[in-house]
Amino acid sequence: MRRFAMLLALLGCSVPEGTVEAQTTRVIVQSSGGDATGWLGGSAVRTRVMVGADGETYVGVWIDAPDQGAVEVVSRPAMAVSLVVDTSGSMSGPKIENARLAASSLIESLADGDIVSVYAFSNGVAEVAPPTTLGPMTRGDLMNRVRYLHAGGGTNLYGGVSTALQQLARSPSSHPVRRVFLVSDGQANVGPSDPASLGQLAANGTEWGAQVSAIGVGLDYDERTLGALAVQSSGRLWHLEQPYQLAAILEGEVQLLARTVATNAVIEIVPAPGVTILEPMTPGATVQGNVMRVPLGTVFAGQHRDVLFKARVDTARPGARELATARLQYSAPGTQTRPAVQSAPLRYEVVRDARAAETSAAPRVVAMVANVEAAVAQQRAAEALMRGDRAEAERQFQFADDRIDGALAAPVDAEVRTRLQSNQTRLRAARSRAASAPSPAAARGAALDAYDNAMEANGY
Repeated sequence: MRRFAMLLALLGCSVPEGTVEAQTTRVIVQSSGGDATGWLGGSAVRTRVMVGADGETYVGVWIDAPDQGAVEVVSRPAMAVSLVVDTSGSMSGPKIENARLAASSLIESLADGDIVSVYAFSNGVAEVAPPTTLGPMTRGDLMNRVRYLHAGGGTNLYGGVSTALQQLARSPSSHPVRRVFLVSDGQANVGPSDPASLGQLAANGTEWGAQVSAIGVGLDYDERTLGALAVQSSGRLWHLEQPYQLAAILEGEVQLLARTVATNAVIEIVPAPGVTILEPMTPGATVQGNVMRVPLGTVFAGQHRDVLFKARVDTARPGARELATARLQYSAPGTQTRPAVQSAPLRYEVVRDARAAETSAAPRVVAMVANVEAAVAQQRAAEALMRGDRAEAERQFQFADDRIDGALAAPVDAEVRTRLQSNQTRLRAARSRAASAPSPAAARGAALDAYDNAMEANGY
């Protein structure tokens, strides 16, 4: 819930209390002509490098999706969503009761004209509700159907997600926002169950614009598998210890999707001659033929996404150099125009003056490096807690805290500072919880907090 409240606060939103009406909800998008300066930016961590240096550097690229004050207003985009609920035996009791309530809440939150389907998985996959267009004649029937969700059996996670994605693949082009909401509390044990297989399944769904919001309930779900589903589909991961939070999470997800300003968004980074991409630091990025691609999927108003990678630049001679061209391609919902494309040229300069190189740091990229390194450390802390090594977990938490402190000492702008401070607050909460955990179960809870924080810091 911390991430949910923070995200809505950053957007200037509150938790939705009623339905999201298609005819009244409005979102802000660019004009079809595009605004080449409004979304995309990037820089090397230092814009000047010494002549003859090895040339290895961090490079950051970011998008700042427009919020209020952009140039064109269109209606809320139509959605096709599929709710996939784990109904294995471990979901019995309060978990399945809250899953029923959350399913009803989701149906209430969606607008007339949206398409919704519901599936339950245990040993197999059961169709609770086929893809149905919401309206006065169908909403009540769907809500009646989800009341019959019941728990018992194994955990065929692969089958549940696969079925939902197949249905979303058939959604009409009039519904560009496509999302699987997955609710699970356990380990997949029927069908392919490893993170790589589930991640590839989710990645395949992006071919038709589908993304997965994976919600882990309790302390026994497999965070690596749910994390792979989120990363490979450019979706989101939620960690909920208390099942009563489910309804609010689903409603909040719908509210964010109602603010969609771009679909099928992807960042592509093409290095200049003499520049080599060494390693993507952002999960979900791929490199083929020295070109890096980062799928973003659906982007909502006011959203910020950062992409970080290591590169080696040419430092043989002094002078200004091209580093790379970053391109953002996306479709604007509610328009029939061809996909919009924005470009941002990235440059650097090779100098002989060591002081000039040292003082050329780009604060936003410095913050991105610290954020990614802190996220990696929190994942390592989570792994240490899960194997019972609290001393190592504390060392990793301390490293992460120090890295964020260092970034906060730089002259970053107010918005980036706020995000760093929020990350640090969540980090310190997980660290404190880990230090005082009275039992292995409590340590597991702290570990999942840390893992969730790391995923959020990376945009998932």
